[in-house]
Amino acid sequence: MRVLLVRLDGVGDAAVCVPLLAALRDAGHEVGVALTTRNAGLFAPHAIVAEHVLERILWPAHGSTPASTARANAEIAVLRYDVALIASEEPEAYELAARIPQRIGFATGWTRPLKSLWVRTRTTRTVSRSQRVGGEDAHEVEVMYRLGAGLVRDPAPPAGVQALRAVLLEQPHGTSFTAGQPNRPVVVQTGTKWTSIGVPPAAQRALFEGLRPYARFFAAPGEARAVAEATGVEPETFATTRAWVEALGRAQTVVSVDTGAAHVGGMVAERVFDVFPDAQFEAQVRRWRPWASRYRAFRASEVAGRSSALIEAVLDGF
Repeated sequence: MRVLLVRLDGVGDAAVCVPLLAALRDAGHEVGVALTTRNAGLFAPHAIVAEHVLERILWPAHGSTPASTARANAEIAVLRYDVALIASEEPEAYELAARIPQRIGFATGWTRPLKSLWVRTRTTRTVSRSQRVGGEDAHEVEVMYRLGAGLVRDPAPPAGVQALRAVLLEQPHGTSFTAGQPNRPVVVQTGTKWTSIGVPPAAQRALFEGLRPYARFFAAPGEARAVAEATGVEPETFATTRAWVEALGRAQTVVSVDTGAAHVGGMVAERVFDVFPDAQFEAQVRRWRPWASRYRAFRASEVAGRSSALIEAVLDGF
Protein backbone atom coordinates (compact mmCIF):
# COMPACT_ATOMS: atom_id res chain seq x y z
CA MET A 1 0.00 0.00 0.00
CA ARG A 2 0.95 3.64 -0.29
CA VAL A 3 1.02 5.38 3.10
CA LEU A 4 1.17 9.09 3.91
CA LEU A 5 2.77 10.08 7.23
CA VAL A 6 1.67 13.56 8.32
CA ARG A 7 3.99 15.31 10.80
CA LEU A 8 3.57 19.09 10.78
CA ASP A 9 5.85 19.83 13.73
CA GLY A 10 9.57 20.15 14.48
CA VAL A 11 12.61 18.03 13.69
CA GLY A 12 12.50 16.04 16.92
CA ASP A 13 8.81 15.30 16.47
CA ALA A 14 9.47 13.93 13.00
CA ALA A 15 12.56 12.01 14.13
CA VAL A 16 10.58 9.90 16.58
CA CYS A 17 8.61 8.64 13.56
CA VAL A 18 11.73 7.15 11.96
CA PRO A 19 11.24 3.63 13.42
CA LEU A 20 7.63 3.66 12.21
CA LEU A 21 8.73 4.66 8.73
CA ALA A 22 11.45 1.99 8.74
CA ALA A 23 8.92 -0.69 9.73
CA LEU A 24 6.44 0.42 7.08
CA ARG A 25 9.11 0.16 4.42
CA ASP A 26 10.18 -3.24 5.73
CA ALA A 27 6.56 -4.40 5.41
CA GLY A 28 6.61 -3.47 1.73
CA HIS A 29 4.70 -0.18 1.84
CA GLU A 30 5.60 2.96 -0.09
CA VAL A 31 5.71 5.93 2.29
CA GLY A 32 5.31 9.62 1.58
CA VAL A 33 5.62 12.36 4.18
CA ALA A 34 3.83 15.65 4.74
CA LEU A 35 6.15 18.00 6.62
CA THR A 36 6.76 21.70 7.14
CA THR A 37 9.66 23.98 6.40
CA ARG A 38 10.79 23.28 9.98
CA ASN A 39 11.46 19.56 9.40
CA ALA A 40 11.55 19.06 5.63
CA GLY A 41 14.63 17.21 4.47
CA LEU A 42 14.89 15.03 7.57
CA PHE A 43 14.30 11.75 5.74
CA ALA A 44 16.72 10.46 3.13
CA PRO A 45 15.24 10.87 -0.37
CA HIS A 46 15.57 7.17 -1.17
CA ALA A 47 13.47 6.25 1.89
CA ILE A 48 10.30 8.05 0.77
CA VAL A 49 8.23 8.28 -2.40
CA ALA A 50 7.49 11.98 -1.92
CA GLU A 51 7.86 14.88 0.48
CA HIS A 52 4.98 17.36 0.64
CA VAL A 53 6.13 20.57 2.34
CA LEU A 54 3.91 23.21 3.93
CA GLU A 55 5.36 26.68 4.47
CA ARG A 56 4.47 27.88 7.95
CA ILE A 57 3.15 31.38 8.39
CA LEU A 58 4.57 33.59 11.12
CA TRP A 59 1.22 34.80 12.43
CA PRO A 60 -0.92 33.30 13.78
CA ALA A 61 1.22 30.56 15.29
CA HIS A 62 -0.71 27.81 13.51
CA GLY A 63 -1.30 27.32 9.83
CA SER A 64 0.52 27.38 6.52
CA THR A 65 0.49 29.55 3.43
CA PRO A 66 -2.46 28.95 1.09
CA ALA A 67 -0.13 28.39 -1.86
CA SER A 68 1.90 25.66 -0.16
CA THR A 69 -1.26 24.02 1.15
CA ALA A 70 -2.80 23.94 -2.32
CA ARG A 71 0.41 22.53 -3.76
CA ALA A 72 0.60 19.78 -1.12
CA ASN A 73 -3.05 18.86 -1.63
CA ALA A 74 -2.50 18.55 -5.38
CA GLU A 75 0.61 16.40 -4.91
CA ILE A 76 -1.17 14.13 -2.43
CA ALA A 77 -4.12 13.68 -4.78
CA VAL A 78 -1.85 12.63 -7.66
CA LEU A 79 -0.12 9.96 -5.56
CA ARG A 80 -3.43 8.36 -4.49
CA TYR A 81 -2.42 7.26 -1.00
CA ASP A 82 -4.32 4.37 0.56
CA VAL A 83 -3.68 5.21 4.22
CA ALA A 84 -2.85 8.38 6.15
CA LEU A 85 -1.10 8.19 9.52
CA ILE A 86 -1.74 11.53 11.20
CA ALA A 87 0.94 12.09 13.83
CA SER A 88 0.16 15.80 14.35
CA GLU A 89 -2.77 17.35 16.14
CA GLU A 90 -2.93 20.43 13.92
CA PRO A 91 -6.32 20.74 12.18
CA GLU A 92 -4.62 21.16 8.81
CA ALA A 93 -2.95 17.76 9.26
CA TYR A 94 -6.41 16.20 9.15
CA GLU A 95 -7.42 18.41 6.24
CA LEU A 96 -4.45 17.16 4.21
CA ALA A 97 -5.56 13.58 4.80
CA ALA A 98 -9.28 14.17 4.28
CA ARG A 99 -9.52 12.49 0.85
CA ILE A 100 -7.42 9.44 1.72
CA PRO A 101 -9.59 6.33 2.27
CA GLN A 102 -8.08 5.19 5.59
CA ARG A 103 -7.15 7.87 8.12
CA ILE A 104 -5.60 6.97 11.48
CA GLY A 105 -4.96 9.53 14.20
CA PHE A 106 -4.53 9.99 17.94
CA ALA A 107 -7.25 10.45 20.54
CA THR A 108 -6.58 11.38 24.16
CA GLY A 109 -9.89 10.13 25.54
CA TRP A 110 -11.50 11.82 28.50
CA THR A 111 -8.54 14.11 29.17
CA ARG A 112 -9.62 16.14 26.12
CA PRO A 113 -13.08 14.82 25.25
CA LEU A 114 -14.06 17.48 22.71
CA LYS A 115 -10.78 17.17 20.82
CA SER A 116 -11.08 13.37 20.84
CA LEU A 117 -14.61 13.62 19.43
CA TRP A 118 -13.39 16.04 16.76
CA VAL A 119 -10.60 13.62 15.77
CA ARG A 120 -13.01 10.68 15.59
CA THR A 121 -15.19 12.53 13.09
CA ARG A 122 -12.18 13.02 10.81
CA THR A 123 -10.58 9.58 10.98
CA THR A 124 -11.53 6.02 10.19
CA ARG A 125 -9.64 4.73 13.23
CA THR A 126 -8.04 6.24 16.32
CA VAL A 127 -5.33 5.07 18.68
CA SER A 128 -4.92 6.27 22.24
CA ARG A 129 -2.15 8.36 23.69
CA SER A 130 -1.47 10.64 26.65
CA GLN A 131 -0.06 14.10 26.03
CA ARG A 132 0.72 14.77 29.68
CA VAL A 133 4.37 14.29 30.69
CA GLY A 134 4.42 11.25 32.94
CA GLY A 135 0.95 10.23 31.80
CA GLU A 136 2.32 6.93 30.52
CA ASP A 137 5.68 5.17 30.55
CA ALA A 138 5.93 4.68 26.79
CA HIS A 139 8.68 6.29 24.79
CA GLU A 140 7.42 8.75 22.17
CA VAL A 141 8.74 6.39 19.47
CA GLU A 142 6.46 3.65 20.85
CA VAL A 143 3.52 6.05 20.88
CA MET A 144 4.06 7.00 17.23
CA TYR A 145 4.45 3.33 16.34
CA ARG A 146 0.87 2.65 17.44
CA LEU A 147 -0.30 4.41 14.29
CA GLY A 148 1.13 1.57 12.23
CA ALA A 149 -0.75 -1.27 13.93
CA GLY A 150 -1.96 -3.67 11.25
CA LEU A 151 0.47 -2.24 8.71
CA VAL A 152 3.78 -3.34 10.22
CA ARG A 153 5.09 -6.84 10.91
CA ASP A 154 6.68 -6.43 14.33
CA PRO A 155 4.72 -5.27 17.39
CA ALA A 156 7.79 -3.39 18.69
CA PRO A 157 9.54 -0.52 16.91
CA PRO A 158 12.91 -1.32 15.35
CA ALA A 159 15.78 -0.25 17.60
CA GLY A 160 18.83 -1.10 15.50
CA VAL A 161 20.88 1.94 14.58
CA GLN A 162 21.80 0.60 11.15
CA ALA A 163 18.16 0.12 10.14
CA LEU A 164 17.33 3.66 11.23
CA ARG A 165 20.39 5.16 9.56
CA ALA A 166 19.00 3.73 6.31
CA VAL A 167 15.95 5.99 6.68
CA LEU A 168 17.90 9.13 7.61
CA LEU A 169 21.16 8.98 5.67
CA GLU A 170 21.88 8.86 1.96
CA GLN A 171 24.98 6.74 2.63
CA PRO A 172 24.05 4.91 5.85
CA HIS A 173 27.25 2.85 5.99
CA GLY A 174 29.60 5.85 5.99
CA THR A 175 31.00 7.10 9.31
CA SER A 176 33.87 9.51 8.65
CA PHE A 177 33.71 13.28 8.49
CA THR A 178 34.11 15.07 5.19
CA ALA A 179 37.62 15.02 3.74
CA GLY A 180 39.60 18.05 4.82
CA GLN A 181 37.77 18.40 8.14
CA PRO A 182 39.64 17.79 11.42
CA ASN A 183 39.03 14.32 12.84
CA ARG A 184 36.62 15.36 15.57
CA PRO A 185 34.14 12.54 16.15
CA VAL A 186 32.08 14.54 18.69
CA VAL A 187 29.31 16.91 17.61
CA VAL A 188 27.88 19.41 20.09
CA GLN A 189 24.53 20.89 19.11
CA THR A 190 24.50 24.38 20.58
CA GLY A 191 21.55 26.73 20.81
CA THR A 192 19.47 28.97 23.02
CA LYS A 193 17.68 26.01 24.60
CA TRP A 194 20.77 25.29 26.71
CA THR A 195 20.10 28.52 28.58
CA SER A 196 16.33 28.15 28.69
CA ILE A 197 16.47 24.73 30.41
CA GLY A 198 18.90 25.94 33.08
CA VAL A 199 22.49 25.77 31.80
CA PRO A 200 23.83 29.35 32.03
CA PRO A 201 26.22 30.76 29.41
CA ALA A 202 29.22 30.53 31.75
CA ALA A 203 28.70 26.78 32.16
CA GLN A 204 28.19 26.37 28.42
CA ARG A 205 31.42 28.25 27.79
CA ALA A 206 33.34 25.96 30.15
CA LEU A 207 31.79 22.85 28.61
CA PHE A 208 32.46 23.90 25.04
CA GLU A 209 36.02 24.94 25.85
CA GLY A 210 36.71 21.54 27.38
CA LEU A 211 35.34 19.74 24.32
CA ARG A 212 36.77 22.10 21.71
CA PRO A 213 39.83 19.94 20.80
CA TYR A 214 37.59 16.97 20.04
CA ALA A 215 34.33 18.43 18.80
CA ARG A 216 32.55 20.27 16.06
CA PHE A 217 29.86 22.69 17.15
CA PHE A 218 26.59 22.99 15.24
CA ALA A 219 23.77 25.51 15.52
CA ALA A 220 20.60 26.45 13.70
CA PRO A 221 21.32 29.42 11.39
CA GLY A 222 19.02 31.68 13.37
CA GLU A 223 20.81 30.93 16.65
CA ALA A 224 24.47 31.00 15.62
CA ARG A 225 25.08 34.64 16.49
CA ALA A 226 23.47 34.32 19.93
CA VAL A 227 25.57 31.22 20.63
CA ALA A 228 28.78 32.99 19.62
CA GLU A 229 28.00 36.01 21.78
CA ALA A 230 27.08 33.90 24.81
CA THR A 231 29.78 31.23 24.66
CA GLY A 232 32.61 32.41 22.42
CA VAL A 233 32.10 29.43 20.10
CA GLU A 234 31.52 30.08 16.39
CA PRO A 235 29.22 27.18 15.48
CA GLU A 236 28.83 25.66 12.05
CA THR A 237 25.47 26.11 10.36
CA PHE A 238 23.86 24.29 7.47
CA ALA A 239 21.78 25.58 4.60
CA THR A 240 19.34 22.67 4.80
CA THR A 241 18.09 20.14 7.32
CA ARG A 242 19.29 17.42 4.94
CA ALA A 243 22.90 18.65 5.11
CA TRP A 244 22.71 18.87 8.91
CA VAL A 245 21.37 15.31 9.23
CA GLU A 246 24.15 13.97 7.02
CA ALA A 247 26.74 15.77 9.17
CA LEU A 248 25.26 14.28 12.36
CA GLY A 249 25.42 10.89 10.69
CA ARG A 250 29.20 11.15 10.50
CA ALA A 251 29.58 11.67 14.26
CA GLN A 252 30.41 8.96 16.76
CA THR A 253 29.08 11.01 19.69
CA VAL A 254 26.39 13.69 19.87
CA VAL A 255 26.07 16.09 22.81
CA SER A 256 22.86 18.09 23.04
CA VAL A 257 20.08 19.30 25.21
CA ASP A 258 16.74 17.60 24.51
CA THR A 259 16.28 18.75 20.91
CA GLY A 260 15.95 17.28 17.46
CA ALA A 261 19.72 16.74 17.45
CA ALA A 262 19.43 14.32 20.37
CA HIS A 263 16.69 12.36 18.61
CA VAL A 264 18.48 12.21 15.28
CA GLY A 265 21.74 11.40 17.06
CA GLY A 266 19.94 8.62 18.88
CA MET A 267 19.30 6.94 15.53
CA VAL A 268 22.56 7.58 13.67
CA ALA A 269 25.39 7.92 16.23
CA GLU A 270 27.11 5.43 18.53
CA ARG A 271 26.33 7.38 21.69
CA VAL A 272 24.41 10.45 22.81
CA PHE A 273 24.77 12.66 25.87
CA ASP A 274 21.41 14.30 26.43
CA VAL A 275 20.77 17.17 28.86
CA PHE A 276 17.20 17.49 30.20
CA PRO A 277 15.50 20.10 32.39
CA ASP A 278 15.40 19.25 36.09
CA ALA A 279 11.60 19.47 36.17
CA GLN A 280 10.04 16.01 35.72
CA PHE A 281 13.47 14.68 34.76
CA GLU A 282 12.65 10.97 35.05
CA ALA A 283 9.42 11.28 33.07
CA GLN A 284 11.11 13.36 30.38
CA VAL A 285 13.90 10.81 30.01
CA ARG A 286 11.44 7.91 29.75
CA ARG A 287 9.50 9.66 27.02
CA TRP A 288 12.22 11.45 25.04
CA ARG A 289 15.53 9.62 25.63
CA PRO A 290 17.63 8.78 22.55
CA TRP A 291 15.95 5.75 21.04
CA ALA A 292 18.54 3.37 19.57
CA SER A 293 22.00 4.65 20.46
CA ARG A 294 23.71 4.18 23.79
CA TYR A 295 22.96 7.27 25.84
CA ARG A 296 23.50 9.01 29.13
CA ALA A 297 21.09 11.62 30.45
CA PHE A 298 22.18 14.58 32.57
CA ARG A 299 20.14 17.04 34.57
CA ALA A 300 20.62 20.66 33.55
CA SER A 301 21.65 21.48 37.12
CA GLU A 302 24.43 18.86 36.95
CA VAL A 303 25.94 20.54 33.92
CA ALA A 304 25.37 24.01 35.33
CA GLY A 305 27.07 23.09 38.59
CA ARG A 306 29.97 21.05 37.23
CA SER A 307 30.41 20.97 33.48
CA SER A 308 33.58 18.90 33.92
CA ALA A 309 31.40 15.87 34.76
CA LEU A 310 29.88 15.93 31.28
CA ILE A 311 33.26 16.61 29.67
CA GLU A 312 34.76 13.59 31.44
CA ALA A 313 31.83 11.37 30.46
CA VAL A 314 32.11 12.36 26.80
CA LEU A 315 35.86 11.80 26.67
CA ASP A 316 35.61 8.51 28.55
CA GLY A 317 32.82 7.26 26.29
CA PHE A 318 30.50 7.02 29.36
